[in-house]
Amino acid sequence: MCQRGAVSACDGSCLELSEADMVWWSNVFKTLGDPVRLQLLMHLAERSGAEAAVHELADVGVSLATVSHHLKRLRCIGLIESRREGRLIYYRLGAGVRSALMQILHQRSQVNV
Repeated sequence: MCQRGAVSACDGSCLELSEADMVWWSNVFKTLGDPVRLQLLMHLAERSGAEAAVHELADVGVSLATVSHHLKRLRCIGLIESRREGRLIYYRLGAGVRSALMQILHQRSQVNV
């Protein structure tokens, strides 16, 4: 059985996914396949859980409307959360997303590709 943080010790059972899980992961990878969405996710990760409004994340080379659209896609897949305060919507990473993202990035740094 897999243990958290012991990926190399996995006996394969951690790789068994239901059909619904495969669809969800496929959608996550499609969503993160867009460089702007990945950049927005990384900007939120850098904030260590702090919230940011759309205009605070707008330095990704696209219009505010496009940033809002990308944030909506990230929210719909469950990677980020939002709350409305008046006319502003504040975004933050979903629970556990930052640690999972950091774990993936750490694994990537260990591979010589």
